[in-house]
Amino acid sequence: MPSRRTRNDGSKGKRSWLRYVVIAVAVALTGGLSFYFVTIAPQRAKAATEALFQQGNAYLTAGQTLRAIEYYGRVIKREPGHVLAHNGLGMAYRNAGNPVRAENALRHALSLDRNLVNTYNNLAIVYAETGSLAKAEAVYREALAIDPTSAVMRYNLGAFYAQVGSYTKAVEQYKSAVELRFDLYQAHNNMALAYIALGKPAEAVAEYEISIKLNPRQSRAYYNLGLAFEEEGQFEKAAGYYKKALSGNLTMPDVHYHLGLAYAGMQRHDQALGQYEKVLALDASHKQAHYRIGLLLAEAGRYDEAERSYQKAITIDPHFADAHYNLGRVYMKQRKPEQATAEMALFKSMSAYNKEVDNLSRILLYMPGDATSHWELGGVHEKYEQYARALEEYQTALSIRPGFQQAEKSLQRLQAMEVH
Repeated sequence: MPSRRTRNDGSKGKRSWLRYVVIAVAVALTGGLSFYFVTIAPQRAKAATEALFQQGNAYLTAGQTLRAIEYYGRVIKREPGHVLAHNGLGMAYRNAGNPVRAENALRHALSLDRNLVNTYNNLAIVYAETGSLAKAEAVYREALAIDPTSAVMRYNLGAFYAQVGSYTKAVEQYKSAVELRFDLYQAHNNMALAYIALGKPAEAVAEYEISIKLNPRQSRAYYNLGLAFEEEGQFEKAAGYYKKALSGNLTMPDVHYHLGLAYAGMQRHDQALGQYEKVLALDASHKQAHYRIGLLLAEAGRYDEAERSYQKAITIDPHFADAHYNLGRVYMKQRKPEQATAEMALFKSMSAYNKEVDNLSRILLYMPGDATSHWELGGVHEKYEQYARALEEYQTALSIRPGFQQAEKSLQRLQAMEVH
């Protein structure tokens, strides 16, 4: 009996011990599951949300606006406070042509984070594109009130002023930007463009030279610097910068054309002719290249060939006043007085128009994306009843700056006239 009691007690102790082991294992398992749900599952959810956000960014970059809107929406549904998703959604709506929803999304992003600098810039862009210039300026000022030391925001405000034609204000902001961050070469570049628009080529040259020192890989800056030296009659320097632009793979016909002008300015006529021929190999409809070849041929006494070159330029642009004038001079050399008189009369009727066009075309050489200059050029064309050209310039201004109210009104007025 005692041995039996001893056996029963031992068995009971063993069962008790096993029960505690099972409980301990259960607790351990429960704790592990709790850790998984509290820590690992949210990490996976967060990673999935981030993946959706990055996909939205990819779609936005690729121009697939509707898909971007869909993915940003999915992010916001999972995480309503995802600031960058609201920001991205705003820019997607902007690209989709829905400024009201764009504004709402961007304003919501700012309500979540007042210090999100890029969102202020994006909101200002939306306002500027819809013609709400005062609102755009106010948003930039609001951002600068939060961070007055933001060189990038001052640069953006300068770019806004330049876009709307307020070049003096643009220069002020670019100066502030480079005072805060001297190595911001884009600000030096844009300041140079503003100086060009203000008719200050010497100041423009100084800024371009700084910009190029900061970043030597700027083909367009070399080209613009060449233009500035060309305007000052410093043809050798201009030619050097045009060559640098070409070595940087800026192979626009106009680079060869202006290199030709620089060679002509240095009386290196054969080299000038070679550059004009390169222009025509790239663009056979380049009226200025045909015209300049005509000048070289006329200077060499090759009047019949010069006549053909001038006529090609006039075929491309019947209102090319200088081509009519020099064709008239060739006719005089060829003893064709009647034709010469007719060409001189055409020149007189077109010279005022061409002078106004040339003044604005000079700015567009440096800044082909300047919406204000395109709109003003459209006004010159309209003034001289060149309606097709005016329509083209108004449309170009609007393509650069959607919502440009002055260009919209000019375009609508011209279209209502049903002129071509």
